[in-house]
Amino acid sequence: MMKLVKAGRFVTIAAGLLVAAGSIGEAFAVGEAEFDVRYKGIAHDALYDICFNQNAGIAVGVAGTMFATDDGGKDWRPGTPVTQSALLSVDCNASWPIAVGQSGTVLISRDGKWQVATSGTDARLLSVSVNNAGLAFAVGGFGAVLRSADGGKSWEPIAFDWDELLGDILEPHIYDVEVSEAGVVTIAGEFELLMRSSDGGDTWEITHKGDSSIFAIELNDDGSGYAVGQEGRVLRTADGGNTWDAVSVDTNANLLDVLTDREGTVHITGIRTLLQSLDGGKNWTAIDAGDITSRWYQALGLSDDGNVFLVGHSGRVVQIK
Repeated sequence: MMKLVKAGRFVTIAAGLLVAAGSIGEAFAVGEAEFDVRYKGIAHDALYDICFNQNAGIAVGVAGTMFATDDGGKDWRPGTPVTQSALLSVDCNASWPIAVGQSGTVLISRDGKWQVATSGTDARLLSVSVNNAGLAFAVGGFGAVLRSADGGKSWEPIAFDWDELLGDILEPHIYDVEVSEAGVVTIAGEFELLMRSSDGGDTWEITHKGDSSIFAIELNDDGSGYAVGQEGRVLRTADGGNTWDAVSVDTNANLLDVLTDREGTVHITGIRTLLQSLDGGKNWTAIDAGDITSRWYQALGLSDDGNVFLVGHSGRVVQIK
């Protein structure tokens, strides 16, 4: 059975095995918000991330699960697993997708075929990001930060002196990473840590730290951005992540992902929670519906035609209309 477990220091995912099943066409509405279920599995299914590049999209999850679409998310089809490890993150930003997961798993897709890359670690890799120049970063448990200069074919670890940086002997879990086309890298994690590098990972500076955990970040081309995390923690930046300010939201739920769509609406998904802001994060509305409040959705994705998708519990792919 899949569930979220708060195990002392951090929230982790315990997942059962996948038994593939599919159903599309179900729809539901909450006020003015409408949702279409584009794919639905069964109770033990779980999808952890989703990404798009043009009309192609990929969703990943337990036991090496991969679903793919080539029509912008209207229809999804299961792929043949390349690994039995849970895949926890996927990035389609470059022309070659990269997926990462448990036990240091790294997969790269070239010419539509997935291949296993050697990461050099057995850490649980929780997030991956790659730019079109081939600069890629993968991050994960116990301070794992990996860098690749060749689009994910080979990786090197980046070591930090966490005692000096945080004054704590514990290596922080790093939950998310973003790599910009300019080579600016931002990582987020435990102890509310936000760090950035302007030179591709050679040098780093801490831009924020605190008492909570940050599970996901989003940085936009206009300098705006958000960081979301444990027990309703939301931070906002207007200067590309140089500085961060706390934002008040009416929830104590663990918040797992954040995305700004083409219309400027900010979406935050979490444990039985979906929040939306129409004014740049000043005010937030909770979407209160049985499907949202009775499940959790792990990640958000934006297709090239501007549609927003949720993935998570029961192997569901849901489009927000």
